[in-house]
Amino acid sequence: MDFKLNGQNALYKQIAEQILLKIKTGELAPGARLPTERDLAHTLGVARGTVKKAYADLADNNIVEVIQGSGTYVYSDRQAFDGQRRRMAIDMIEQLLSRLSGWDFSLREISTLIRMCLVQRENSEGIVRVAAIDCNPESLNIFKQQLSYLPNISLSVFPIDSIILNDNAAPIFSGFDLILTTEIHYEQVMRCLHGEDMRVLPISVGLSRQTIVDISTLPERCAMGIHCVSSKFANLIARQVAAFRSTTHPLPVCFEADRQASARFLQKLDCVIVNPDSALLSPDLFGDLGQSFCEQGGRIIPFNYLIDRGSLIHVEEQVDRVLKNKTHFPGANPG
Repeated sequence: MDFKLNGQNALYKQIAEQILLKIKTGELAPGARLPTERDLAHTLGVARGTVKKAYADLADNNIVEVIQGSGTYVYSDRQAFDGQRRRMAIDMIEQLLSRLSGWDFSLREISTLIRMCLVQRENSEGIVRVAAIDCNPESLNIFKQQLSYLPNISLSVFPIDSIILNDNAAPIFSGFDLILTTEIHYEQVMRCLHGEDMRVLPISVGLSRQTIVDISTLPERCAMGIHCVSSKFANLIARQVAAFRSTTHPLPVCFEADRQASARFLQKLDCVIVNPDSALLSPDLFGDLGQSFCEQGGRIIPFNYLIDRGSLIHVEEQVDRVLKNKTHFPGANPG
């Protein structure tokens, strides 16, 4: 498009007036896409803000329409323009579906995730209260981080010891929509709830593929140790390590107490296995201790003990079901 700018009027007004003239003469047809603000500013040698202001002036007068993420278009007959937007919407959805399929999401998973996001937009106050129960704080933190992507979810964690030692644990969970626990602890949890009508989901957990590879490929003669918060998580690490490599003696353990104790512990090791949110991985907690260990040839392996994909899908579907019942959103899984 050709523009003739002069110094008589404000530049943005000149640009807006000449675009309006091109629309009136038919040079710009209804529904035509205008150049981007950046491109037109570059062509005219003006600031991008000048073009932005011209487009805004035209939009305020219903001469053009700005579609977020698509561009600026000459205003046209509403029905025709809606058809064009719908075609663009279908294209965008198809691109999203192709990308998610490339990430190995099934159509069932995609449908559940999209529906949960739609429910969140419809009712941002609809919260699904979820309780997670396990035997050690490290695993509970991992579960909390792993499930943080779910919309409208409020997750509380409980050590199983506090449930077992409570003769009347059921009232604690009366306000929760879902209760998650590992398959190992499922029967214990059900006994503690005394058969109350609560939705308890047993979840399957296991090591991430990367953790398995990291442990399995360590040199045969490698001085290994465990650095974590609880003895139960240390025992879990030791059992899993024994499943992938032979160990002639128990792995030494250091609990996260203070920086000096951890520094002395690391001096004896070539490799240390830690919980994913370990203080050794956080400069805010233990400073550069973990970094210095690695710079001197040591290796830190985060022990990612994750909910498996099948269990995650089941959790998503149950969250979707609860949201549907709370918001009466059409099309969600009936359960």
